[in-house]
Amino acid sequence: MSAKESAMQTLPGPRINAINEPFWTACNRDELLIQQCEAQDCRKWVYFPRVCCPHCGHGELAWRPASGAGRIASYTRIHRPQHPAFFSQAPYYFIAVTLDEGPLMYSRLELPAGSPSPAIGQRVTVVFVEQSPGQKLPFFRPA
Repeated sequence: MSAKESAMQTLPGPRINAINEPFWTACNRDELLIQQCEAQDCRKWVYFPRVCCPHCGHGELAWRPASGAGRIASYTRIHRPQHPAFFSQAPYYFIAVTLDEGPLMYSRLELPAGSPSPAIGQRVTVVFVEQSPGQKLPFFRPA
């Protein structure tokens, strides 16, 4: 097998570290966990995983279950992926979702065959897909 063929069969996985590990572990349990600021005058939800609140600077963030529901804020249809491993999956939709909790999350839209194109404002819900061995990713589907 050539290096190109090997790259086409191996999908890249997330870079897991001490800061984001609770998020990825929860994904493997089919649960969407995001952080929430513990400051009494803030309490905002935070995504992507961080060490302090980007809204108020408070250093205490707690992991909490999120609804996994939201609305499409933006999307694009990928025809020519940048990584060879995704060539066989194109075309597919890459979306920005405003979660009901507030944060913006970028992901992929899973559409059943024959579905209409997505729409800005369309309701979506999280679904967990094992894209790389042993690690599920949070994708979305129409609600």
